[in-house]
Amino acid sequence: MGTAATGLVALILTAAALPALFARARGGVPPGPGPRLAALAPVATLLAVAGAALAAATAWWLLLPLLIPALILAWWQRPARRPPAPAPGGTALPGTGQLRVLTLNVKGGRADPDPVLRSLRQLQVDILAVQEMTTDWMDALQQAGITEVLPFSQADPRPGSAGSGLWTRWPLTPLAPLPGMKNAAPRSRVEPAGGQPVTVTVVHPAAPVGWQDERWQRDLEIIRSELAGTAGPHLVAGDFNASRDHRVFRDILQAGFVDCGDAARQRHWPGFTWPADRRYPPLMRLDHVLASAAGCVVHQARTMRFPGTDHRGVLAVLEFSSPG
Repeated sequence: MGTAATGLVALILTAAALPALFARARGGVPPGPGPRLAALAPVATLLAVAGAALAAATAWWLLLPLLIPALILAWWQRPARRPPAPAPGGTALPGTGQLRVLTLNVKGGRADPDPVLRSLRQLQVDILAVQEMTTDWMDALQQAGITEVLPFSQADPRPGSAGSGLWTRWPLTPLAPLPGMKNAAPRSRVEPAGGQPVTVTVVHPAAPVGWQDERWQRDLEIIRSELAGTAGPHLVAGDFNASRDHRVFRDILQAGFVDCGDAARQRHWPGFTWPADRRYPPLMRLDHVLASAAGCVVHQARTMRFPGTDHRGVLAVLEFSSPG
């Protein structure tokens, strides 16, 4: 490829990255395709970096302007810094012990429940959060033996992609669901054996497609406003249809939560979860396990493949403690 052709390709790659860069800079908010473009910021980073690399092989004067968007996008996609380890010392209150939490979007009940149940057994999962759960899928999971592993549940199955469910190893007390959400958002207070209670909320905001941009933003704002300042340990798990490239999601984190995919001592970065049913790897992280930041230590976070769904599941291993 000649020098002129290489420079032209570099310009094309960088130009293709600019819409996502501008959308991300605006916070990935409506109107228009802002949320969808901002979600593509990881792909735009690859395009911009490739454009800058080709420019470097062409001419320094071309590299300088193309390097700016590449550096901005790469800075946004850098791994989040892990929270500092808690200071050694006793605990004024009992902790929760380690909690193993799995969240999974089952794609309108299309995911095969048998591999899900096998993973629950093998990984000794304590809390399962499910989105896009239909009545048929819930019945199939029960027939597969879910109650032998996680005997307590709060389920809100619905047709299509609107249902959600929660299963736990320990007794739970159902709480009022998040008000005003498009999809089911069950909440419960779970009582781990010998530990302090943990509030668990399953969420699945509307996807920012098909004229649902405003609905998507409103759902995420409800999550932030309703859950900010919740007393005691709190877990929020589900398909958020959002990532750190959206300001409304970052607002939730700033309200007092950590993303286990960022905070884990052992993590599989970047931890992308969607789409998981294509010939190419996932392009963005839409599925999350969030934990209230106070007293939380996240030991591990990883993604998992399950047949039949277009999302990867997220497994988080964490615990809450009260520093003395």
